Amino acid sequence: MKKIIHTADIHIDSKMNRYGGDKTERRIREIKNAFFRMIDYGVKHTVKVILIAGDLFDNKEVKLATLREVLTKITSAPTIDFIYLAGNHDDPAVFNHEKLAELPSNLKIVTKENNTFLYDDVCIKAYDNYADEDYTKTLIFDPNKYNILMLHGTEAEIPLNNLKGKNIDYLALGDIYIPDIAAKRLDARGIYAYSGVLEPRGFDEVGERGFFVLEIQKNKLIRREFIKNNSRTYHIIDVDISALNNTLEIELAIKKATNKIPSDDIVRLKLTGKYDYELIKDINALREYLESKFYYAELIDDSKVNLNTIDFANEVSLRGEFFRLIEASNYSPEVKEELLKLGLNALKGRKIDLWEY
Repeated sequence: MKKIIHTADIHIDSKMNRYGGDKTERRIREIKNAFFRMIDYGVKHTVKVILIAGDLFDNKEVKLATLREVLTKITSAPTIDFIYLAGNHDDPAVFNHEKLAELPSNLKIVTKENNTFLYDDVCIKAYDNYADEDYTKTLIFDPNKYNILMLHGTEAEIPLNNLKGKNIDYLALGDIYIPDIAAKRLDARGIYAYSGVLEPRGFDEVGERGFFVLEIQKNKLIRREFIKNNSRTYHIIDVDISALNNTLEIELAIKKATNKIPSDDIVRLKLTGKYDYELIKDINALREYLESKFYYAELIDDSKVNLNTIDFANEVSLRGEFFRLIEASNYSPEVKEELLKLGLNALKGRKIDLWEY
């Protein structure tokens, strides 16, 4: 039985500027460690090949220290072949650095001339989907082998229709950051899937991330398993404050909504709903509370004042005059609501946090 790992979009040396200071440096290191952790898994579980379907690095220029560290880790796993296909972010030429020693023999860099790799009854081919435009016309697989094709690109960029009927068993893709837990059907014989990222980097990558292990025996895929690999998970949580009356009640609602999230994770919490005009909510206090609970947290106030609870339009007061002035303006309903929220809070003597706006 042969075990093959399908991964992509590691994006080593991503900037991670969101966090600032030591947390930024730690997150940069954690991206790299996710790659190293996958290699450790491969060694422990006798994996034969690791397919890197593009974007090992986040940029086409990579620091020499990073290259040396990556190569040291690859060299430390001589029983595993690393088949590396560049994506749209990185460039395989980075390994041509004049200060690098000879590359490890188990690192197989995909080029136009070096794109086919045989492992007994398994055949792996890889192409630069952006440069090798004619590969689908000449692509040939032995129907008696288990055939893997590795590409990088979105589904709109991958010529899926032209790959049907080519004896492909597994199409290993990179460039989409969400893992296809359930592989998609390519044709009667083959399936295709994106591996997603190893370690998430932003709130567009919520949930678990990792890699796939393929177990192949006698030309058949016996098992395809997703292995969770991320050290931190991103979460987006909505908390409706419509029925709440004060800051403490909101804090308790936040606590209830987040109580199952590990403290090492990264959270974006949105306050939603329409609250009573009389409600006083201390956004700074709520933000401090949330930030104290997690590695990194953001609080976004998308809640709105429920203006239907009070008849401002007929009120003889500065507040009523302000309400009528805004209502008579040519602003959009959304802008009117934000102006009313800001102005009415100011008239009530509340501290205005422009961070909310």
